[in-house]
Amino acid sequence: MSSLRLNGFTRSAIGLAIAAVVAPAIAQNTTASVAGRVVGADGKPVAGATVTVLHVESRTASTLTTDADGRYSARGLRVGGPYTVTVTKGGQSEKRDNVFLTLAETASLDIAMLGSAASVTVTGRGASDKFESSNMGAGTNISSRDLAAQASIQRSLQDYARFDPRLAQTDKERGEISAAGQNTRFNSITIDGVTTNDTFGLESNNLPTIKQPISIEAIQSVQVNISNYDVTQKGYTGANINAVTKSGSNDVKGSVYYVTRDDRLVGQRYNATTDTYFDAPKFTENTKGFTLGGPIVKDKLFFFVNHETFTSSRTRPDFAPVGGAGTVVGIRQATIDQAIAIGRDTYKVDVGTSAVPEGVAVNVKDSLLKLDWNISDQHRANVRFTRTEQTEPFLVGFGTTSLSLSSYWYNQEKSLKSVVGQLFSDWTDNFSTEFKISKRDYDSVPTPVNGVRLPQISLNFSGALPSDAPAGTSANTRSLLMGTERSRHFNILRTNTLDTYLGANYRLGQHELKFGLDRADNDVYNAFLQDTNGRYTFQCENSSASLSYSFGSINCATATADQVASAVLENFRLGRPSQYFVQVPQPGRVLNDAVAIWSYANTGFFLQDTFKPSKDLSMVAGLRIDRLAMPDSPLANPAAAAAPVAGNPATNTRASGGFGLDNTRTLDGATLFQPRVGFNWNLGTADTRRQLRGGFGLFQGAAANVWLSNPYSNTGRAAVTYSCTTFATCVSSNARFSPNPDAQPVLTGTIPAANVDFLDPSLKQPSVWKFNLAFDTELPELPLIGRTTAGVEMLGTRVKDGIYYEHLNLGVATRTGLDGRAPTRAAATRSPCR
Repeated sequence: MSSLRLNGFTRSAIGLAIAAVVAPAIAQNTTASVAGRVVGADGKPVAGATVTVLHVESRTASTLTTDADGRYSARGLRVGGPYTVTVTKGGQSEKRDNVFLTLAETASLDIAMLGSAASVTVTGRGASDKFESSNMGAGTNISSRDLAAQASIQRSLQDYARFDPRLAQTDKERGEISAAGQNTRFNSITIDGVTTNDTFGLESNNLPTIKQPISIEAIQSVQVNISNYDVTQKGYTGANINAVTKSGSNDVKGSVYYVTRDDRLVGQRYNATTDTYFDAPKFTENTKGFTLGGPIVKDKLFFFVNHETFTSSRTRPDFAPVGGAGTVVGIRQATIDQAIAIGRDTYKVDVGTSAVPEGVAVNVKDSLLKLDWNISDQHRANVRFTRTEQTEPFLVGFGTTSLSLSSYWYNQEKSLKSVVGQLFSDWTDNFSTEFKISKRDYDSVPTPVNGVRLPQISLNFSGALPSDAPAGTSANTRSLLMGTERSRHFNILRTNTLDTYLGANYRLGQHELKFGLDRADNDVYNAFLQDTNGRYTFQCENSSASLSYSFGSINCATATADQVASAVLENFRLGRPSQYFVQVPQPGRVLNDAVAIWSYANTGFFLQDTFKPSKDLSMVAGLRIDRLAMPDSPLANPAAAAAPVAGNPATNTRASGGFGLDNTRTLDGATLFQPRVGFNWNLGTADTRRQLRGGFGLFQGAAANVWLSNPYSNTGRAAVTYSCTTFATCVSSNARFSPNPDAQPVLTGTIPAANVDFLDPSLKQPSVWKFNLAFDTELPELPLIGRTTAGVEMLGTRVKDGIYYEHLNLGVATRTGLDGRAPTRAAATRSPCR
């Protein structure tokens, strides 16, 4: 695996979008902010005024004092509202009601003191307008009202994220979305600051579970970041879909909901080959849940809970033995029953049943508890717990030439638990901090449907079809599969993540400095070892001097289907396989040495200045530094590191030797400096608001952990797969069938060639330069509609470091692709590394 630097305009991606969307401002990720300037009737700054920002429903208050320039800034506030902002000084008072704040934005709210002792209430546009001096980058904000008003078929943040025109759905069935042309796995999904996407990279929907782990009913607000130049933005080169969960208030509120969906509510499918339409498969999805929020201690301590269950039916496999309903596979039910009896009577194991159950469904349970604590006017805290449990059935092994028993099927059990705590503190009127710590534990383990751990067993029936098989039945070799499916023999994925964040804001005159650090510690346990229980194939073998059957001699090519079935079943009963594979530890090793057990930590440092060079121009400039630590190294393979010996295509001589690469290399110590700059220029008039905004910056993403994990699994030093691939070699090596996964026949010999994965010395985490330039303006007022906003925006991306793969055994490249890669290989091939 290597990095690829792409230079030149022809390798840049530039997007142009026209949409009425809100650009995200200086991100706080999970909270909102409001800042502004207080002036007197004469337009001069009012110093020493008391500013109280009050969240009406919870009575959460933040009290500040304006500085010498009349400026104030309240951070770490709840998203939404309504808020009341009150300014008092010397018996005078000004108030702004019905102020609503947007997630991760700093709303600008300037207030003029009228010089009267009377209290004046002004109700008008909320402070969440898109025409804010902090709006610079490209993205979209989605409020709680937007979430309630818009439909979501999958009830997923990704459905709402597609409101942003720069996101495209690349695979509707799998839930894949791409942002500005980036790989879907380069998106990041965060909820309350906790990474919620599938960081390991196995799931197409970019989520660790089949549905969103936290219900959309518990989401308060969503932000889609494409190019947000805030230095706290990290871990993506596509998009960051950022959400914050709801909180309780002094009012007791709750809901009970039920959502159902089935095949009658979807359109027909289209077959491009035949130019025809057909009905979607039958399915039913049901979602049930409730929310409840309210006070524990009025004005001080609040709770919010959500619980949701989700079921989604799975189509029953439409394949059956001869005489059954559905697509017929050329195997009789009597043959299947005899195979089950052999497992029970001869080997004393349960190989399962052939009866495919009805009503198979995915089952998911989500639970959430959030507590908010108003410690004082200067300190606020919250903690959130979530738990998701999922069971997804996989009835595998069915096809036009295969049937399987229940021992071959499995349920994929997934568990996701997270806890996050945040503390917001206003130490002075000019200095505030945010501390956040979160822990996430994820487990994914398959379990056999019938609860029995076995080798994989395949009974293969070739030749003539049963005489009663209907016309159209495939005459190719038919298989009856039972036992534990080979890829589930040793398959466990476990990740544990601990994130910490400490950020501070310091206001110094017209400058607001943000600085701090964040760290993500990850422990990974990834076991994917096939055939560790053993894998056997039984088939018909011709009679010979060394092979006889109880029913007489047989020529498998000319025998009837009943004779072939008898031969296969007898070989199974007597434990005489035609093929046998088993993966075992190499000498001096244990299987756990072939498990990817590793850890990594990313530490980020950031510094940023937000300032106004002039009354109408706002700017942000910052630097983020990310450094990766990977202290664990894969097992060294000296043969892989040996010098290569060139082959000769003219004489058909294979290359030999090693690859000259150190397979123990990791990304340990990789560091990236990410400068970022943004601006907002107010071009508005007294009647019409307009702005020009934009910026550029470098963003580091995160390679899917499965890519970084493979070098730990595939070292060529830990495990070896031995096999006998013919009946004769299995007999000579005494490879008799054993139903005990822990007592498989021992094969010996020269260790076969093994796959070895390397990280190229040039490999870096993916990184992308992004820039945008946008113009937003209010349109003239229209009847019934009122005033609307339109905008035009250009977004550009240029890859600095991309990831690509090479199969070194294929030899040297002969040409270069349009994207700079060299995928075409010469005819000469390399020998596998031993």
